[in-house]
Amino acid sequence: MSHAEHHPEDKGAAFAGLIGGMVFVGAVMLGITLWTNAKFAGHKAEKAAAEAPKS
Repeated sequence: MSHAEHHPEDKGAAFAGLIGGMVFVGAVMLGITLWTNAKFAGHKAEKAAAEAPKS
């Protein structure tokens, strides 16, 4: 068995990486959501215009 040494100074870097990773993943998810909503908003506008009664 290997005995891994745990260094207390690594704990701060680990938490910084964890929080940084969460922020990055959240930003990517928010970006994808906003991009997708914007793309489908255009589809909804086209559909509404096509279904509008023409006179």
